[in-house]
Amino acid sequence: MRYILLVVILLFSACSYKSNYLSASNKQTTEQGVANTKKIQLPVNGKPKIFITITYLNSLKNKDFVDKNLEQFVVGIHNIGLSEKELKLSLKDIKFSINDSVDFLSVRELKADDKILDIVPASNPWSTYYLVQTQKISKNIIKFIVEIYPFSEASLTFEKDY
Repeated sequence: MRYILLVVILLFSACSYKSNYLSASNKQTTEQGVANTKKIQLPVNGKPKIFITITYLNSLKNKDFVDKNLEQFVVGIHNIGLSEKELKLSLKDIKFSINDSVDFLSVRELKADDKILDIVPASNPWSTYYLVQTQKISKNIIKFIVEIYPFSEASLTFEKDY
């Protein structure tokens, strides 16, 4: 019985050390990232084949990556089960719009080792990521639309933190 108790104590002390080892600010950024990430499944021939995650960066309190003078989003796109030709989506096949407008919109593909992906929850190497930015929007609700030609389009709404 003493050995079992000793093993349980060692197990819990090892787990508590690991949680204390994590930086409080990184943990908070991760939690904020999860809370501000939404997902979309785009159907191809009636079956979900394209998975999209969108993280609204302005709600994160991380000053290293978030520019409060812009509205910023990280969009991850993952295709499964598409043909070889369909699988090779490029930026010309993808259209982003914010509040039904493409004015002042900038889109940049992120490299796999880009540091901004460290704050995006569940980022993975088999998805393609884009940083989408636009000028500051005064409205409280932001409608983000993504269209992948020739498949379909979907929209999500994000609410600003004030």
